[in-house]
Amino acid sequence: MKTYRRVFLKTLFKIGLFSLLPIKLNAFSQQKDCLTTADIEGPFYIPNAPNISILTPPGVSSNLLFITGTVYANDCITPIPNAIVDVWHANQGEYQQETGLYLNSVYDDTFYRGKIYTDINGNYAYQTILPGKYLNGNYYRPSHIHYKISYLEQNEVTTQLYFNGDSSIEIDPWASSGSAENRIINLSNDKNNNLNGVFDVTLNVQPEMIEQTNLTQNKVIKSIFPNPVNSQSCIFLQNHDNISIEICDINGKTIGHINNVNSNKVRIYDILDVDTKKGIYLIRIIKNKKAIDAKRFTI
Repeated sequence: MKTYRRVFLKTLFKIGLFSLLPIKLNAFSQQKDCLTTADIEGPFYIPNAPNISILTPPGVSSNLLFITGTVYANDCITPIPNAIVDVWHANQGEYQQETGLYLNSVYDDTFYRGKIYTDINGNYAYQTILPGKYLNGNYYRPSHIHYKISYLEQNEVTTQLYFNGDSSIEIDPWASSGSAENRIINLSNDKNNNLNGVFDVTLNVQPEMIEQTNLTQNKVIKSIFPNPVNSQSCIFLQNHDNISIEICDINGKTIGHINNVNSNKVRIYDILDVDTKKGIYLIRIIKNKKAIDAKRFTI
């Protein structure tokens, strides 16, 4: 099972399922709107986390949480390779008597924390569990994952990721802040009853600061913007001759398609029903009956 999960993560990287590339358009946003906002670090950060993407103990093999995303420069377009994504969070009580504990030097600092480096397309991914809640005075803090993201040891942002539908968000002063709005993400169940979420990060890094890499040139999906999608959201394409577009749910079921695309921009709701329920979906590019590119997006 552990080997399968590692292969699963590597496979998603190879076909681009972890990538969401928002593009900055004057009609939709300004630069300040896509920069990831800060949140409190909390008292449980431990430096020098292990360089791993599977944060769970060996005995945890079900009810997993897969988080994927992309780290961008401040133009909201340019992916940042080799950015550091340092994450840590509380447990669920499997290995301690109380839920919501942080595994630190008092317990075991091996699990539920890790440092991930983004790939050449700015993508990152990790496997964990949905964190437990813990008392903060007279109320429980919402489930959350701490992030510390940086590039070349500069422009670091420390923040927290929250989950839509958590009843504790509205009473938590940090999660209920307007600055946290874009850090509250939807989660979807896959066919194995694992949770999946997408969280993109934008650092205040100038694109010209980014070391040049051989970014993949044969990608067709240039970007999806805005994301999470709304009535204005479009798929922006390059190298788009003789292709078809499929939109699938998280379990691979096709829920919309369009053939013989002849434009470099396709509105998502020209393919999808406007009443499609909230969740994570996959755009898949088909050419000569083969899938050649794919990206995740959220509604």
